[in-house]
Amino acid sequence: VESDDISKNSHLEYPGFMGRTNKSKDMEGAKSAGENKSTYLIPAVDRAARVLSLLKNERRGMTIVEISDAMKCNKVSIYRLLHTLEYHGLLARDPITKKYSLGSALMEYGRAILNGFDIQHAARPSLKALVAYSGETAALSILQGTKLMILEVEESTTELHVSLAVGMTNPATATSSGKAILAYLPEKHRNEIMRAEGLCKHAKRSITNPGQYRTDLEATRKRGYAIDHEEFKEGITGVSAPVFSSQGAIGAIGIVLPAFKMTKEKTRRYGKKCAEEAARLSGLLL
Repeated sequence: VESDDISKNSHLEYPGFMGRTNKSKDMEGAKSAGENKSTYLIPAVDRAARVLSLLKNERRGMTIVEISDAMKCNKVSIYRLLHTLEYHGLLARDPITKKYSLGSALMEYGRAILNGFDIQHAARPSLKALVAYSGETAALSILQGTKLMILEVEESTTELHVSLAVGMTNPATATSSGKAILAYLPEKHRNEIMRAEGLCKHAKRSITNPGQYRTDLEATRKRGYAIDHEEFKEGITGVSAPVFSSQGAIGAIGIVLPAFKMTKEKTRRYGKKCAEEAARLSGLLL
């Protein structure tokens, strides 16, 4: 959305976390005899799970050769397995590099898990507080691999505002929420995400130089919140602060608004308010 078009729209679209079973006497006997649980694993399913774990731990795309070597499996059987996982959206294959990475379907599974302990519910008071304070849209985003997914939104009721949709995903290197998280990740993890996603020129103000981007992340750490002034989408700006759990920076909450409504004074005030609410939410998760 170009800045000149803002007056023509009422809002801006922002592009885009057992019961007991009966056992036979033989199985009960095996258990009592201390038989290893791996005896009952289904090899193909076990292999698929190990491929997903491999890619999760490596935090980078891998070729068929790399995966088959790491798994110590035949390349033909690994190819069939990767093709099946890709078919179900559990893996994604880069058409240029031919490398496999974790697929977008896993984000939905992750979202279902997050719903289980209801981080969304915990974040709602903070999001409502941000909207009440700023009059603008507020959102909670979480890191999923190298992507950032919007998990919860509290939308502004003003006539001119930015609209966000739950489930939207963007590169973790983009938006103020992405920068807020990356600024607090271990250097190795941060560099892996930057290599995987790159620093694309989404808009005129996009930071595409790695050195300049790292300087921006350092500034983010010093002030406690990240700023995106039309870097991802022209006509849209935002500020965000990181949310922490025992695993480190896992997400961010922020305020997003039309760029023409933002001032330096608002950037500072909104940023500090985001940092306050992010700290409150982090306290519930730690």
